[in-house]
Amino acid sequence: MKRIAIASAVVGLATACGGGSGEETSGGGDAASDRFAAPLVESGARSTGAYADAEVANAADAADPCADAGVPPTTLACTGLYSDFATLTLSPNAQPYAPAVPLWSDGATKERWIELPPGQQIDVSDPNEWTFPVGTKLFKQFTYEGVRVETRMFQKIDANPSFWVYATYAWNTELTEATINYGSPVPVGDDGGTWVIPTNDDCLYCHEGRQDRILGFEQVSLGLSGATGLTLLQLVVNNLVTPAPTQVNLFIGDDGTGLDGPALSWLHINCGVTCHNSNQSAQAYAAGMLLRLDPTQLNGSPATTTSWNDLSTTINVPCVSGSVAGIPRIEPGDPDASAIVQLISERGLLQMPPIASRFVDTTDVASVVAWISHMPGVDAGVEAGPVADAASESGSSGPDATVPADASDSTTPDALQTTPDATSTPDATSTPDATSTPDVVSSPDAEEDGGEPDAGEIAAEAGEDGGYSDDANDGGAD
Repeated sequence: MKRIAIASAVVGLATACGGGSGEETSGGGDAASDRFAAPLVESGARSTGAYADAEVANAADAADPCADAGVPPTTLACTGLYSDFATLTLSPNAQPYAPAVPLWSDGATKERWIELPPGQQIDVSDPNEWTFPVGTKLFKQFTYEGVRVETRMFQKIDANPSFWVYATYAWNTELTEATINYGSPVPVGDDGGTWVIPTNDDCLYCHEGRQDRILGFEQVSLGLSGATGLTLLQLVVNNLVTPAPTQVNLFIGDDGTGLDGPALSWLHINCGVTCHNSNQSAQAYAAGMLLRLDPTQLNGSPATTTSWNDLSTTINVPCVSGSVAGIPRIEPGDPDASAIVQLISERGLLQMPPIASRFVDTTDVASVVAWISHMPGVDAGVEAGPVADAASESGSSGPDATVPADASDSTTPDALQTTPDATSTPDATSTPDATSTPDVVSSPDAEEDGGEPDAGEIAAEAGEDGGYSDDANDGGAD
């Protein structure tokens, strides 16, 4: 049968989440980038045999428009997500899921699916770094203001080393076709607004913070209350993970404030999963501020500053770089004096997440503010719980990530930029033709979105999701 080969490894890399005109990105030759590039994939060779065989092969190709599709294919229709693209009928192998706490994506709703190779299991021997079998595909679909704008795909094609190809598909205005997009904006509404699809660099920025690249499909996000679809419990019941975790319902213990659960889970998915964690490839690894929750600690036991990195690396630990140098990451009882609050409450040069968000998640920022406000302050004179001791201690940290030269001179915006209703929008997990239906997940994903743009004080799972712009001429994600 007539087949074609992917002519360049860069094609697969560029199709990740955008990436310009197919040119190699900066750092494309390093090991991290190589794990994202697409290899030369020969999907078959044309028969040189009898003429009759060639005619039969060509006829079969004509009947199957995806017969010559490469890896990744140029259209969503050929990715395998749908068994019938015309009717948007999902493949029987596409299993929906939603994390307990979604990544902030400027109010967009999202649907997610995972396709696992038949008979294969996810290796969860390291609860913090899952390893997926070759052939795994994950999809995430975005709807903004009732308009389906993009669908992303990650596909694992090799294990040694871990090697993924990935692509973003932009939907046309008629919602009849979704084609590969390299970072170009998608029109939304009649007011000239656009949804900005992330570039290849944006994707690499965040996804290299995980050993096997996948962000929102992980033990914490699927084990906390609020996860739906293929949860941690369902993965165990269906024998899809090995070894089976002994605890499948996770709980964040009370740190004495009664408010740490929503705040820590939001910081986990927006900051810790990709950048602020112990993976040496993570953008903010050198900062030493660790905000990724450890699933082995989520058994309901109290969160303490002695055993929880999320507290020991933030409470009374000063920032050491840029315009926030000397400001405590968290000042107990005083959110206005806490750098974390400053960075997640603004949009601009110092915003966190550093990319892929144009509007502050005011609802969930408020939960972080409330949590810090209820921590016992230095002059509180009482011990109100496990965080009380930290109120009188002085923290120290390693060097924070470098700030751009002009960042130290920047000022904090006077007012927050918020979405029109200033609230988070719940994710959607319905079928593709009902993407505007709210999910049961409470909004504070990840999958898929302040602060130092090169991952200074509190980075997020920033590059996973795109952003919305009121400027139709804005061609890239922040």
